[in-house]
Amino acid sequence: MEDRNQEVLKKYCLKIYNIYRARGAFLLETDCGLKLFKSFEGTINRANFEDKVKEHLFGHGYHNIDLFVRTMKGEIISQDSSGCQYTMKNWFWGEECNLKELSQIEIAAANLARLHNILVNVDFKKEEMAYNISSNLPQTFEKRSRELKRVRSYIRDKRQKNEFEVSYLNYYDEFYNQGLEAINKIHKSNYNHLITEAVKERQVCHGNYTYHNIIMVKEKTEAISKTYVPPGWINRQPLSVTNIPAYNGSMVATTNFEKSHIGLQITDLYQFIRKVMEKNDWDILYGSNIIEAYDKIKPISKSELNLLYILLLFPEKFWKITNYYYNGKKSWISVRNIQKLNSIGEQNPKKEVFLRKLESIL
Repeated sequence: MEDRNQEVLKKYCLKIYNIYRARGAFLLETDCGLKLFKSFEGTINRANFEDKVKEHLFGHGYHNIDLFVRTMKGEIISQDSSGCQYTMKNWFWGEECNLKELSQIEIAAANLARLHNILVNVDFKKEEMAYNISSNLPQTFEKRSRELKRVRSYIRDKRQKNEFEVSYLNYYDEFYNQGLEAINKIHKSNYNHLITEAVKERQVCHGNYTYHNIIMVKEKTEAISKTYVPPGWINRQPLSVTNIPAYNGSMVATTNFEKSHIGLQITDLYQFIRKVMEKNDWDILYGSNIIEAYDKIKPISKSELNLLYILLLFPEKFWKITNYYYNGKKSWISVRNIQKLNSIGEQNPKKEVFLRKLESIL
């Protein structure tokens, strides 16, 4: 660990036993439990918003979150002599949620419902609310559809087209039409009422509820083995050697609230379902079980279910690939991006089957 990091660590009231190199951070074994120490590049206002969200959760009995560890001066952001900023958070030994394991997926869906039940009427100040409300979905859909159309025109006008561009034009019409349908449906939906109520009730979304941020907590000996720790995540050899008690039991921890905001909580469920379904070739069983597990703890209204359908209908993954292509180097397209494009194109008929199933219960 660099000297400047050691300089900052002295600002915290804890004793460090082991230091592990992690992906873009350090894991610290301390007398106060496992901590994650990393550089911070956000704003103090944003950090304060995130802190208030997590303190609200903790105060209402949800303790398995990455709370900020405060310095001896009570600050959540520390700084070295060069002006570089850092944060320290509570952390957990464990594995990321396995999106191929149905039982873990159901647990994660239920966990999200519990978070959402708690994350209402959070005590925000007016200025905190003003800068942390979700963007307008109909406007976002329309903007992204215009971008799809612009890129299609750009590719169509090219004389020499590469493999990615040929595939793109082949898939364009079906995805673009799905986008238009989603725009039409959201304008006819109860969206405006839902978002008004969400802001009024100060409902908070996690903002990035994906498998990376859902930890199935394990004992240290399990978590540090190659079975549970993804390659590149942690250097298993500590920089100093000691042994401290490990976590007991198998629980779920939710981390990384950097993108949390006030908005429609059903968007968190949408993001989670989409990621899971893409990993599992749009198998209806996975989507149905996620909705059922969530609904048992936080009932989904008809209006929310309709919005979930609309969100899934809009071709967000196709737009993301489009955006990455248009803003990157077009002289060289990675094989990985071509594979991603072909994958979502091949999966689209199966996605439509799931959407029809979901539409049948609206």
